[in-house]
Amino acid sequence: MNPFPIVKQEWSPGNTREVQAAKIDRQIDVEYDSYRRVYIIDGHEWTIAGNIVKQDGQKYYILECAG
Repeated sequence: MNPFPIVKQEWSPGNTREVQAAKIDRQIDVEYDSYRRVYIIDGHEWTIAGNIVKQDGQKYYILECAG
């Protein structure tokens, strides 16, 4: 089961995406490199650029592709 169902498959540095915070916090299909402080998702490195709370009360992280 892919916790990050998304249509876009090609990512470039600087691209962003929203991911539910719970999925990142539980680290399901996510690797975290604590030395470089990046998440590895779908073969790309991501950093947390910010977060938002949507109307339904769920928190989302805004991830930025680092490479």
